[in-house]
Amino acid sequence: MLTMQIDPPDTRRCAYTRCSAPLPYAGQGRPPEYCPDRRWDGNRTCKQLAAAERAGERAVALDVPLDAFRQAGDRFVPAAEALARQLTEVVTAIGTVRDGAVARIGESDRAARDADDRARATEAEADRRVEDADAHRATAEADRDRAETRAADAERTAATAKQEAEAAVAQAWQRATAADHARGAAEATAAQAVRRQDQAEQALAAQAERHRAEVGGLRADLTRVTSQRDAVSTALTTAESRAAAAETTAQTLSRDLAAARDELTALRAERNQLATRLAATEAARDAATAEVDRCATREREALTRARRAESRLDRLVHRAATVARRPIRPT
Repeated sequence: MLTMQIDPPDTRRCAYTRCSAPLPYAGQGRPPEYCPDRRWDGNRTCKQLAAAERAGERAVALDVPLDAFRQAGDRFVPAAEALARQLTEVVTAIGTVRDGAVARIGESDRAARDADDRARATEAEADRRVEDADAHRATAEADRDRAETRAADAERTAATAKQEAEAAVAQAWQRATAADHARGAAEATAAQAVRRQDQAEQALAAQAERHRAEVGGLRADLTRVTSQRDAVSTALTTAESRAAAAETTAQTLSRDLAAARDELTALRAERNQLATRLAATEAARDAATAEVDRCATREREALTRARRAESRLDRLVHRAATVARRPIRPT
């Protein structure tokens, strides 16, 4: 690569032809023409050597061409400096363009690699979706086969249900008949339970009344024996014996009363069970009656349709007979 070293446009150089070193200039005052500190052979400065050079040129009659050359150089230097500035800008622009192009080329390479990666990923995703579609299609076909199998099973189940319904109608008639018999038996059992409950309540009432009477009598005897305790010890002993016997009788009566109450509770529970069974029997009878009514309604509807069909048949027969009796006209 070609590299050009171009001095800044404001750089000044030493006027001594053998030196031409850059001269530092701070921008203030008169610009320097010669190196201020450089020394040559004989400890002479650039300014001294330049003056000796000009004296020698004048000695050999070269001062006029050199002055012309210097004047031409003075005219050329500003143009050269402007050209140097332009070349500097051009070199800077070229470097900027070159760096930008290299950067864009790198970005293009990265974008191409990214696009290639995305294309590979897209192809892999497309392959996966094709595989998923094949799997879904196979699943759908299997579901369709299962649906057809279930439809066939449903048809068989419907036929079986129809047969079971016909059998259920026949069984409903049988259950209705059995329900009537069960209702009669339940009513008889309930009546017997009521009679047994009434008898138990009457027996309990009689026992309670006797118990109260005996307890009253015993209390009266006990009162009399107590008032005569000091005088009649024998009567007291007898009264105590009678009280003990009465207490035993009272306990026995209490146990009998508890047993009677338990029996009454059991009878009430049995009555409730019979009432529940009776209600269930009545519900079954009502259901069977409703089923019988529906069957009768269908039978009446079928009879009506049969009568209508018979009437239509009679009309058709009559019309056919009329047509048969009609004379045929000669053509």
